[in-house]
Amino acid sequence: MECTCCAEFPLVDQIRESSELECITENETFRDNCLNARVLEVSLHEYIQRKGPLDDNEPINEVYRHIAYRRFVLWIWHRLGRGNRKVLPACVVTAIRRTFPSENYTGFRESHLAS
Repeated sequence: MECTCCAEFPLVDQIRESSELECITENETFRDNCLNARVLEVSLHEYIQRKGPLDDNEPINEVYRHIAYRRFVLWIWHRLGRGNRKVLPACVVTAIRRTFPSENYTGFRESHLAS
């Protein structure tokens, strides 16, 4: 899937422009609700009610990323659920991944088999 700028999503762009920001990730509501671990911790309780207890080996940052993506969708499109999947702007995914990095993620690495 190609990377998509937040300006290419009409609802996201409307919020971005009304705040006179270059990127939706600069928006205070985004930062407070999608990048704040204390806010996500409260949503974690809802996540546990819906999905069941966390596995002892489940990395908390992975759960926080999932919750942050859901909170973004809820903020912008006001709906969550099956059959209501949304592509997220690349800047949003990047900001969330940087804030809650994977312990194992290495990013792209050139193959040793490349000619």
